[in-house]
Amino acid sequence: MDFLTHAINWVKAGLTAWDLLPNFSSASGVFCLLVWISTLLALGLFVVSLFADVFGGDADVSGDIDGDAGHFSARAVIGFMLGFSWAGFVSIQSGLSILGAVGIGLLAGIVMFLIIMQLMRFIYSLRSDGNLDYDSLVGMRGSVYVTLPPHGQPGGQVQVSHPGQLITMAAIQHGDKALPAQTRIVVVEASTSLLVVRSLDDEQPAPQHPAGGSA
Repeated sequence: MDFLTHAINWVKAGLTAWDLLPNFSSASGVFCLLVWISTLLALGLFVVSLFADVFGGDADVSGDIDGDAGHFSARAVIGFMLGFSWAGFVSIQSGLSILGAVGIGLLAGIVMFLIIMQLMRFIYSLRSDGNLDYDSLVGMRGSVYVTLPPHGQPGGQVQVSHPGQLITMAAIQHGDKALPAQTRIVVVEASTSLLVVRSLDDEQPAPQHPAGGSA
């Protein structure tokens, strides 16, 4: 019990020395609170992803977490929060004004956001087997990962379950409206760098005629 008390006091003293105890009476304290929130979110996402990799096989936790976030994936948003909070906190601790700390925090957050988005796209591109017969993807079903703009505009991504792997690729669709994340799709054309898909959620079931009825 004494050891636990000493450990708590030691941690508290360290946090106080580094001004890492949130205090709403100062701008530094507000940035400190954001530091704690973003750091804990990042650790939570890491733990969830680790458990998914160990126990979930090909399951992609990020797709479940992102939901309809489109381009703003959970990892990228948390990366922005980390960059903003830590850069702002360090800046204001260094004597910079609140406005200056916010500006530096925004710049660092945007840089982190862009870096993580590019890293995730690169990592997902590595999931594809270099010997994969892409024609075999035609007719396979999956879901939208990054919102697909309408009229064949680029920028979207889909995930398709292929035997032995979950493939995430750039995709387009020629519909009149954007397809948000988690929309069910089917692949209609495939190449090594791009899939053409259409939505399954908009399809209506064919009418059923009673047996023996007239045409």
